[in-house]
Amino acid sequence: MNFSEAAGYISACENYGIVPGLDSIRRLCNELSNPQDNINFIHIAGTNGKGSAGTFLNSILTDAGYKTGRYISPAVMDYLEKIQYNNENISESEFAFYIEKVKKAADSIVKKGFPHPTVFEIETAAAFCFFAEKDCDIVLLEVGMGGKNDATNIISKSILSVITSISLEHIQFLGNTIEDIAHEKAGIIKHGGNVVTLTQNPSVTDIIRKTCHDRSAYLKISKIYNISDIRFENGIQIFSYKGYKDITLSMLGKFQTENAALAIDACGILNNNGFCISEENIYNGLRTAKWPGRFEIIKKSSPMIIIDGAHNVSAAIRLRETIDIYFSDHKISYIMGMFKDKNYNEIARITAKRADKIFTVSTSGKRGLDAHELLETITQYNTNAAAADSVDDALDKLQQEKYDIIIAFGSLSFLNEVNRYVSKANEANGESEK
Repeated sequence: MNFSEAAGYISACENYGIVPGLDSIRRLCNELSNPQDNINFIHIAGTNGKGSAGTFLNSILTDAGYKTGRYISPAVMDYLEKIQYNNENISESEFAFYIEKVKKAADSIVKKGFPHPTVFEIETAAAFCFFAEKDCDIVLLEVGMGGKNDATNIISKSILSVITSISLEHIQFLGNTIEDIAHEKAGIIKHGGNVVTLTQNPSVTDIIRKTCHDRSAYLKISKIYNISDIRFENGIQIFSYKGYKDITLSMLGKFQTENAALAIDACGILNNNGFCISEENIYNGLRTAKWPGRFEIIKKSSPMIIIDGAHNVSAAIRLRETIDIYFSDHKISYIMGMFKDKNYNEIARITAKRADKIFTVSTSGKRGLDAHELLETITQYNTNAAAADSVDDALDKLQQEKYDIIIAFGSLSFLNEVNRYVSKANEANGESEK
């Protein structure tokens, strides 16, 4: 099997949909001799911030010299970024090799009369095989959806469970209340394990605290009110947390200081459990960490272009907060693209009034939302809006209209189109932004 064949197999398996639960992934991994049983994990769940917290920890751990694996979803810029080793994506040949291995296991369980595994189960099993062969010191394992019934929760133990900010999401699968969702997220907590989370909704914290008590797990709560001296200078963010002064982040947004604080406290727990992470590793790791598509400046010269994956209400609140902090006196335009199963009306209510001009774009796939349908919602809050034929069309028009800042946000699925547009323009001009 080559990469093209592996990608085709994954695409065909999309027909198996989303099936929460651990029975299928257990059967699949059992066919593969349970590679996950010999890996040390940091398991990460939450509504927003999973990727950012994982990015910070990944950067810190690799700076400390550890062989670090990472499993994330969804991908933003490159499908292969879902599976990483020491900050490098799995290669096409490696991906094909492990997908072929998992396909044989999947075919075997289907012959025994069991349902075919889903795409996420196949990708997760392939990642486990890859990390086991790489003999990783630690793997940052990001939950796909929820926690308790997510395929990643097949792991029987973890060195640390990280639970980021929790809000309403995927209610058709996880429950209608934030408490229901918190129970699902807390499902990754292991008996006798370690847990770090943020100060957040009291009912969420209570559920996490009770789950830790019931499972005799140690709990550390990062107190975000200890974050101070936040400022933005020359394209970087600077802040202090507890004894750490003037921490620098290239990842922008006030919310990233909270994810960084969570990573700092996670490192304290890791050091108490056999790891050796210095303050220098923490400063270096936080400074050099990069996470595409999360309030990422991809073009600094006028107009500045920023991409952000704010696709739910909580993330929209954070995005608006960040715009108000950094760009209160600037002429701002948006490019928005959303999935139809998201609360795009509330996202528009939170963000739309701040923009001087908005273009909507269509998103693709079964969950895609047409630009004109999104526009109908947007115009309830900002009448200076229009539907664009494409991302390129929106960017062309906004640059002609001389806006200071263009922010493209919503579904992660279209952000790579913005990135490609900027890269193409840079190549034509012989410039480099990064």
